[in-house]
Amino acid sequence: MMRKTVSRFLVLSATLLAMFSLSSCKQDEPKNVASQESESSTSQESESTTSQDSSKPMFTKGTYRAKATGHNGTLELDVTFTENSIEKIDVVESQETKAVANAAFDKIPTDIIENQSVNVDTVSGATITSAALISAVKDAITQAGADPNDFMSKPSEGELNPIELETDLVIVGGGGAGLTAALSAQEKGLKVVVLEKNAMLGGHTALSGGFTLVTGSKLQSETYGITNDSFESVYEDTMKNGGNKSIPEDLNLFCEKMGEAADWTVDYAGAGIPEKLTALGENSVDRALVYEGAGYGFVEALKTKLNDTDVDVHLNTKVTSLLVEGSKVTGVEAETRSGQKVTVKAGAVLIATGSYGARSDLLGDELKNFVYYGAQLAKGEGQEMAQAIGADVVNQGYVELFENGVEWFPGIAKSTYNGSMATWDVSGILVDRNGMRVVNERSAGINIVNEMAKQEDGRLFLIMDSDTYNAFEAKAPATGVSKEMLDNWFATDGKSVPYFAKADTLEELAKKVGVNPEGLKETVEKYNQFVKNGVDEDFNRDARYLTKEISGEGPYYVIEQLPRYATTLGGLKIDGNLNVINTSGEVIEGLYAAGDVAGGVRGSDSIPGADVAWAVTSGYYAGRVIADALAE
Repeated sequence: MMRKTVSRFLVLSATLLAMFSLSSCKQDEPKNVASQESESSTSQESESTTSQDSSKPMFTKGTYRAKATGHNGTLELDVTFTENSIEKIDVVESQETKAVANAAFDKIPTDIIENQSVNVDTVSGATITSAALISAVKDAITQAGADPNDFMSKPSEGELNPIELETDLVIVGGGGAGLTAALSAQEKGLKVVVLEKNAMLGGHTALSGGFTLVTGSKLQSETYGITNDSFESVYEDTMKNGGNKSIPEDLNLFCEKMGEAADWTVDYAGAGIPEKLTALGENSVDRALVYEGAGYGFVEALKTKLNDTDVDVHLNTKVTSLLVEGSKVTGVEAETRSGQKVTVKAGAVLIATGSYGARSDLLGDELKNFVYYGAQLAKGEGQEMAQAIGADVVNQGYVELFENGVEWFPGIAKSTYNGSMATWDVSGILVDRNGMRVVNERSAGINIVNEMAKQEDGRLFLIMDSDTYNAFEAKAPATGVSKEMLDNWFATDGKSVPYFAKADTLEELAKKVGVNPEGLKETVEKYNQFVKNGVDEDFNRDARYLTKEISGEGPYYVIEQLPRYATTLGGLKIDGNLNVINTSGEVIEGLYAAGDVAGGVRGSDSIPGADVAWAVTSGYYAGRVIADALAE
């Protein structure tokens, strides 16, 4: 495991990376990024004081190992002390996700060392990881013989002068759509400013699996040899998967520009591509690829290209309102995390702020039993800012749905996808509270989600014998579910969410989570007979996943399975040039939208690859059409 060391004598730049193992080397944030706040910020002197007498040793000199629970599991730190200072903080073990946590890994230790205080700000977008780092350092302070409460001083702040900028295009949001748009517009000669409220770039794209769609591209036809795809085919597949709820004008734009944008991400932006396309059941023709390094790798490619441009990126800078003169949007008002006011005057504004998935108040009651799996900072501010000046919206309330969720915090999901999928290869089954199977466990995820939605509390239950559970446990860490988490959840013995339990008999197991014991016993006997016969007479589970009977001997395991959603699918109403449309059906001059905040391309459910593809396509095309509009 590679160590990441922060010394009190070394000021590290805040980078954009995030939650997982630190075994991979990191790239710095683009050189033109204002890492903490705007580079125009007034410099501030930090003062740190403690209640300790500096003439006496504060710590027992040495290095201490401390642990705390992060988002995906245990964080381990080595904290080194001199007699009078916190000298060094090493993150030695982490299961956090790269696209989020490395910003915290850089900033939190640096701030603690520079200020000799644990009373430091968490990193926007990595709050749980930040809190875990601070907690572990507090533990190390205690181990070193001091009281963490003596190290709670806050750095003093100087006066913060307002910042005023002028540019051709200001982009609100630095996710996949925003970064793509910035590069596309800059390539066409525009002066571009990007404002991102988090401490890292990448947004939902960086956290994604990196699937995209490439219909109409040279990649598809020349690199991969697929020549039987068409506009009509990708249009039909996307419309069908989205329940025929896609906005036709938006879907036309998506399908027409998808190939051009996909080629550009490779030829201009330098994204890496795989050796072959990925076949997906939702696509009638092979058109899906996974960028090298998944979503994180794709965002790293965009950042590397951004580093070669003069695009002006400001992190920790949240846009609060749009500037309007007459009927035209002329810029934005924003504020840094420390309260510094920022005004950007621009020829055009592009909103690329992502979804509103973390805003339950904006979602319908039909999602009350669903748990949220997306970014906690997907608050819908961009949509609300545009609505405040009269923008219209479409397809509100539609979300991207998945099965295989567990409720690890109230309303918040962890995915067990990899673990759950592994169980169908052995003898895993899904039952309702009556103990009955209700669906083909290996069918399309939306079929399972639909059955979950029929349950009173949204839950189905995954039943496993010992061999099946071993397969689950081996694969679960791939989605951030560690063995430590599993052990802790099983320790609750079905008494609290997430509902996990273990027992020596099926009857005892069922009772622990409120499943009918007789129904479960009957279902297991019936399923085992299907395995013997090689045919699932109830739900037609494929024979490839009907090879092993559920054991007649315990132990047995049960875990809840809830429907989860990752992002919203509706957004601001747009036209064919990504102009935002008002409630009177008119273009709002100077205002554009791209990515999750824009339109209704994906209908009521997102075809695999469509999330990143829409971010890329709309971002790329926005850069082009805005450049053309400003040139007129």
